[in-house]
Amino acid sequence: MQPGTIVAYRERGHLALGLVEKVSLPPAKVQLDLIGEDGKKSVLALDRLLFESRLTVPLSLPLPELKKRLQETRTQIDATAQTIDLKELWELVREETEAEFPWDELAGYLLSSTEHAFARLGVLDALLRQNLYFKEKKAGIFSPRTEDSIAEILRQHQLEQERLRMQQAFFSWARERVTTPGTPTPIPAGADRYLEPIKGFALNGDFYEKKLQAQKLIEEIGFRGKGHPWDVAFQLLVTLGIWEEDEELSLLRYQIPTRFPSEIVVAAEAVPEFTAGCAGYDDLTSLFTFTIDDADTTEVDDALSVSEEAGVTRVGVHITDVGFFVPPDSELDKAALARGTTVYLPRGKLPMLPPALSEDKASLIAGHLRPTLSFFVTIDSAGAISNEEIRRGVIRVGQRLSYAEADALLRSEDNAAITAALRRLQQVAQTRKARRLAQGAIVIDGEEIKVKVHEGKVTVTPLPNESPSRTLVGECMILANEMAARYCRTHHLPALYIAQPPPDEPVLPAASFPTQRVYVQTTRRLMKPSQIGTTPTPHAALGLQVYTQATSPLRRYHDLQMHHQIKHHLEHGTPLFNSERLQVIAAGAQESSTAAKRCERESTRYWLLRSLEEKKGQTISGQVVREYNGRSFVELDETLIVAPLTANMALPLGTEVQLVINHVDARRDMLSVRLTAGEQ
Repeated sequence: MQPGTIVAYRERGHLALGLVEKVSLPPAKVQLDLIGEDGKKSVLALDRLLFESRLTVPLSLPLPELKKRLQETRTQIDATAQTIDLKELWELVREETEAEFPWDELAGYLLSSTEHAFARLGVLDALLRQNLYFKEKKAGIFSPRTEDSIAEILRQHQLEQERLRMQQAFFSWARERVTTPGTPTPIPAGADRYLEPIKGFALNGDFYEKKLQAQKLIEEIGFRGKGHPWDVAFQLLVTLGIWEEDEELSLLRYQIPTRFPSEIVVAAEAVPEFTAGCAGYDDLTSLFTFTIDDADTTEVDDALSVSEEAGVTRVGVHITDVGFFVPPDSELDKAALARGTTVYLPRGKLPMLPPALSEDKASLIAGHLRPTLSFFVTIDSAGAISNEEIRRGVIRVGQRLSYAEADALLRSEDNAAITAALRRLQQVAQTRKARRLAQGAIVIDGEEIKVKVHEGKVTVTPLPNESPSRTLVGECMILANEMAARYCRTHHLPALYIAQPPPDEPVLPAASFPTQRVYVQTTRRLMKPSQIGTTPTPHAALGLQVYTQATSPLRRYHDLQMHHQIKHHLEHGTPLFNSERLQVIAAGAQESSTAAKRCERESTRYWLLRSLEEKKGQTISGQVVREYNGRSFVELDETLIVAPLTANMALPLGTEVQLVINHVDARRDMLSVRLTAGEQ
């Protein structure tokens, strides 16, 4: 091979030209020192060589002239390549899919032997540029593709073109929204493909596996924000109109469904109303039953009744029979399972069942006939139970009360039947609570608040921690749940039991602490989480040997399944579910309950912090409730949020303090407070 020879080789999948400057003969393999089309020098292994021409160029020519000669050769090759119809060539050899053709042999099918060698290189150039009809088996050797593989390549090409089109449409839309906020341009098709990584990054921050992809998309859009990169992702989604400024990220983080599929809504609306005379239900309409709930409650699960004879009291706890409307394994049952529980957020609730059932047909609305699972128990003046019974019944609620109304009646001098019933149930509740305390129950009566948000305005309402009607209802529900668990244990009926292990450290009496708030904070940290299982095990906090939950079937899937199990046994004497099925339900119930509680807690904290953002620099009050590593933590009076105190010293537990909000950022979950100048 002469110096100055024009050669062709493959470079990054394309045909490249070069002038041989020198042929090196090292011990391992022959190499060529080349001058490329761009004038740069390189070394080429001989096995990469595809073509060696007979034409040489004097290397003594100036470099610009050498580049010009190569460019002229390139022009000849390109001119031929543009005329090559590879489909025509494929038609000639399509049946020989296993054959391997050197490129110059394939060139012979299209060009005569008299064509200039550089013109024939146009065929090789076309083969390398377009791989639709032929695939390169090895350097310069090609085989025709099958019809199926060609069709698949065309399909993939079409998909790629569509992807590029959607990508361009997305970036154009996003850039327009960023540069002109509020532009009503509709979201283009396929935008979710690019929005999802950005959402994931905003939700999960540095732990998100597609973090780099999200950051690249944000950079490509050209959006500039402030704060951490995931804050920038959130700000972009707000700017694009995908999220709102106060987006409930906890709903997205825990994948809480916010809407029912249309077919589930239709199914709930199609469920017939309950009518009298259904087989298996006892007529209990002669009982005076009443409900006690928050004034804004729309899902009414439970009603109460009470009577007294010969010094003993017969209490009735009547729980709506949701299973009558939602049979096991029905579409409505599956929809309830997918949600697991009703989620209560400051901006509203996300019900487990569609409102057509939870707020209407299955809700214990006063004046309407409703099926129930009714728990009857006879209790003496000491709170001892002498007789208990579970029945499927029909009731008509006679009166609805709010907690405030019930408390007012208990304080009044009124002698009406409802007031007498409330007073008798209050006595029962007090004796039952006393018995539980004697059995080791751990009562943590902490302050509570209700947080509501309407049109962006946050309202924080303290709940009375000395509400006798709340205690009354709570004890009645505990009693019914204990009865349900005891019924299952007595009849060896597989059940979902709620247990709680005792704390590792002894819980000191509330009187041992400087304040009730310090006691509550300390004791809560000692308590272990409750567990759902199929083995009857004691519940430490309640002071009970066996416990389940069956009093909220409108709001908890676990309770609904317990209804199915007990009702089936009452009617047939056999269980509906075996232990294995209940274990699956228990796992799902535990997961959904945990997700719901975290979602509720995070959402409530966010809105409380949002309310505090408006009070930055203002003075608020609080109490020191915890000390850790020499640092004090204070519970703010209005919101009950616990925050670290920026101070040079630890303060005694229970100390009442005046504070200034130093910094608060609800979106980043940040809050810092300091003592006022007068308290330092």
